[in-house]
Amino acid sequence: MASGIPVPCGSCKQGKVNTKADIWCYNCDEGLCSTCTSLHKRIKSSIVHKTIEIQTYTINIPPTSLIKTECDAHGLQFNFYCPSYLMPCCDECISTNHSQCTGITSLASVVEKTKIEKSKESVEKDIHSITYFLDKLINNKSGNLKRGEQQYESIKQSVSKIRNEINTHLDQLEEQLFKETDTIWNLEKSKLRSLIHEIEDKQKILKEMKDDLKTVTENTSKLQCFLGLHQFEQQVSQCQRYIEDLEDSKRASEVDIKIKQNGELERYSKSYN
Repeated sequence: MASGIPVPCGSCKQGKVNTKADIWCYNCDEGLCSTCTSLHKRIKSSIVHKTIEIQTYTINIPPTSLIKTECDAHGLQFNFYCPSYLMPCCDECISTNHSQCTGITSLASVVEKTKIEKSKESVEKDIHSITYFLDKLINNKSGNLKRGEQQYESIKQSVSKIRNEINTHLDQLEEQLFKETDTIWNLEKSKLRSLIHEIEDKQKILKEMKDDLKTVTENTSKLQCFLGLHQFEQQVSQCQRYIEDLEDSKRASEVDIKIKQNGELERYSKSYN
């Protein structure tokens, strides 16, 4: 969404001069006016910086609110990275939760070495894998729902046929069987639909993650990309655990409802005939 507020030049603003930016630098994470842009391009350290026209930037402002650059627990800036837990840490985290960890390094050096495109491809691959599984599961459950409806109708027809053969006794039995069948199938049908809706919600979250992933990796600084990808990886990991829990639980198993004729009904049927 385009922003109606002009982006100021960061360099001019430091000199207490209010100048409208013409370029946005992702590495510096600030806007630059035409004068500062010219100087920016001549400085050796900033020649390779990633820049974009300010009009394009304001149309595609990345969802930086999705990217946490500070520690939730301590409110401090992430400055370190723990390879043992695969997570960014603040100064307080290092001294408390990661004091026994080895290989702690600066976040800046990890970000510099990280291949964003490769990490993006990995996250996209995981999203695709989960989406494929959920699509397949929804198809299975939808087929299960249709088959259950057919089984449900078949049971009603069987009960109706038996009723005609057993007459008065079956009038009472039919009512009882219908109630039990309705109760059982309505319960299972509710479970199936609830699971389908739950899976569709997961799919919606994954689609939003995929869209946000593209925006974050294309329109943020490398640090923001790294932190954003880390957060996306955590969310994808949660989805993967959700899939594993589904596979391990009975919720993902097939549901069938069937009727079994008991001995009493068989005796009545024989005596009637």
